[in-house]
Amino acid sequence: MISFASLFVGLVFGIVNVQLVAAAGVDRVDLFLDGKQVAELRAPFMTAVDIGCEPAPHELVAVAYDAKGKRLEQVRQWVNRPRPTAEASLVLEPGRGDQGRIAHLTWRSLTGEVPKAVAVTFDGRPVPVTDPSRIEVPPHDPRQVHSLRARLDFEGNVSASTEVIFGGPRTTEVFTEMTAVSVVLDEGRTLPPAGELAGWFEKDGRPLEVAAVEEGPSDVVFVCEGSVLAQLQKVFQYRTDPYKPGLPADLSFRFVWPVGQLASQATMSSNLYPSTRRMTIADGNVSWVAGKRLIWPAWTRSGQRIADAVAVAALAAAEEERRRAVVLLLGPDAADGSLLTPREVVEFLAKLRVPLHVWSIGKKPSPEAPRWGGGTSLANARQFDAAVAGLVQSLSRQRIVWVEGTHLPQDVIPATSAAGISLAR
Repeated sequence: MISFASLFVGLVFGIVNVQLVAAAGVDRVDLFLDGKQVAELRAPFMTAVDIGCEPAPHELVAVAYDAKGKRLEQVRQWVNRPRPTAEASLVLEPGRGDQGRIAHLTWRSLTGEVPKAVAVTFDGRPVPVTDPSRIEVPPHDPRQVHSLRARLDFEGNVSASTEVIFGGPRTTEVFTEMTAVSVVLDEGRTLPPAGELAGWFEKDGRPLEVAAVEEGPSDVVFVCEGSVLAQLQKVFQYRTDPYKPGLPADLSFRFVWPVGQLASQATMSSNLYPSTRRMTIADGNVSWVAGKRLIWPAWTRSGQRIADAVAVAALAAAEEERRRAVVLLLGPDAADGSLLTPREVVEFLAKLRVPLHVWSIGKKPSPEAPRWGGGTSLANARQFDAAVAGLVQSLSRQRIVWVEGTHLPQDVIPATSAAGISLAR
């Protein structure tokens, strides 16, 4: 019945324009931000919402009603939580029997406003699309279950897909939604099985049910300030083995550079930051890949947005809800032109439960390091290798705890009865 037309992918803060697509029969929509009503909307179902000047995870909920006040549907959109680079959504009009049904397709992509291609299928068969906002559903038997699916391809090998299932006998399915919480074990401690964690986690003083506990693989994102490259090449100029020291086989890592590339769209502007694919030890160790394999983007000292890139990297590190960390590499010529401050970004990562490590590469501490609390100075290969080993050790103590229900990550905390754990940060 309703869907968000404005899909907030990436890092968002300040005043945003929220727009919804509503099917016939929807008279009003109540909009909630983090549980508080911020607007009562009627056609064209759009408004501006202030989500705050400092980045934080948020929840937008829209509840649709008909003209008699009957509740029709509720939809949710997370803001500043890990999400795909592109998303799409379909809203299906009721229609009459087997004919006259119309679907409305909306989307949002950080790599381009207009998709390169749109493909729609109905029960696996192609459907011609001349106007994505008004897709005619082929005649069908309403007594049978049907599938309408759309796939959109964007620049940069980015795609999004969405599907609606409708028709057939009315059935009710119950799905348990869960929220992932990253925690760190105290040295030498272990975490009991999920069934023994009753009362360990809470929200607003209310206990939460723990559904599962995972160790699993790890994701690390390295944010590489431009002047780090020359320092890495000096530190590792004599290293010839790309695979030693080794990394755990289940650890993946990638690199992000704080060179913002503005992507302007009709509803908002986004900053994209160059990044690599996920890599593993099969590609080489961290220093070898960063210093000898990668082609670093052009940069200027005044043009880097280090803090902003760290915040975006945190979303990337947490997108699979695995053990995670962000590592900021600073060099001797670092300077930051970010909109956000290091303090704001550190607080954002703490709310996302993403640990941050700051490494200053070179014989002298980076001039930006004090703004991040000093960090760790790494002047030679031995110190760098030790820092990587320490990173791996800290990841080995992380666990992902799944609690039942949908919650903002900053709202879930350990109860007083929890022992030997702390929130990842």
